[in-house]
Amino acid sequence: MALFDIFKKKKTDSTFPENELEKCLIDAASNVTVHKEFFQKLLWNNIYILTIDQTDSDEKMENSGYVNIRAATFDEGQVPIFTSINRIFDKGIIKKNVTYLGLKGQDLFERIKGSTYLLNPYSDHCRVLTPEVIEDLLNGSIYDKIDAQALERKQRDEFNALFDQAAERQESLIYLDGLRFKGITSNEAKELEKSIQDFRQCLETVPDHWQSMFLMAKALQRLERHTEALEQFEAACNIELGNHLIPMEASTEAMHIKDLDKALFYSEESLKRNPNDIASMGNHAMNLLIAFRDTEALSTIENAIKLAPNDKINKNIASIVRDVIAGKRKRPTFEDAVG
Repeated sequence: MALFDIFKKKKTDSTFPENELEKCLIDAASNVTVHKEFFQKLLWNNIYILTIDQTDSDEKMENSGYVNIRAATFDEGQVPIFTSINRIFDKGIIKKNVTYLGLKGQDLFERIKGSTYLLNPYSDHCRVLTPEVIEDLLNGSIYDKIDAQALERKQRDEFNALFDQAAERQESLIYLDGLRFKGITSNEAKELEKSIQDFRQCLETVPDHWQSMFLMAKALQRLERHTEALEQFEAACNIELGNHLIPMEASTEAMHIKDLDKALFYSEESLKRNPNDIASMGNHAMNLLIAFRDTEALSTIENAIKLAPNDKINKNIASIVRDVIAGKRKRPTFEDAVG
């Protein structure tokens, strides 16, 4: 039987899957352990390709193994290939007689190199095969890459599970959105300590994971280990350069340890990242007031009031600033700022 055929029957009912290669194609979509088997079968099973009409002499040369295949392509240059003849007519998209060629996958890929293949483009089970993937398949390196990807995926899943566990331990135990707790039980402290250990383990795997640093710092903050909390906030701040909450938290911890220079540095950094954040403005205004920079403190809090005239916290800060400047109130201390 010649390799070339004219398809005269337009089949529209899908028979997917109808061979082992197609079964592997389906399974590989949800099971990474099947990827190796899929690529092995892709090499050794017959693959069907649409061809531009060939002359009789072309067909004889093909049967002798010397002809360059004249493959049909899509407008973008991709080469459609199929895992069985019936896949050519899936969903009735092909509505005319076509010429096709069937040959072993390895032979096909070695003859047409540098192309992007679309495997079963008319099927619900399709796959893009880039030139890089085909090259890796032909030289055998794809199997090592599959192993590396599987290992990376396993490590990522383990990391995510550990991070989620650590975050769950902190639920309702850390300060968020201005909420403050009056005390902490020994069991709650133990849960926070466990979360800290989990986050440290996360950072052993991904050293620059700023989210772990931030949440670890929140646990340390809740345990009143302010120096350690500041260290973690600072580390996170140096990695994540856009989030304004990190430097604002760092500023608060700096006030806890009475480091006014760092408190001002980070409250100013928070405003640089989000100039119109009224919470950052109020925080920075209090820091400026404690630092005897009264004019800047007044200007900062007045800008905050303009943005949100009814914000109770900033209205209170504005009253404090004005009273201190007018000599009606003592200048607030570090303790007042974090109380």
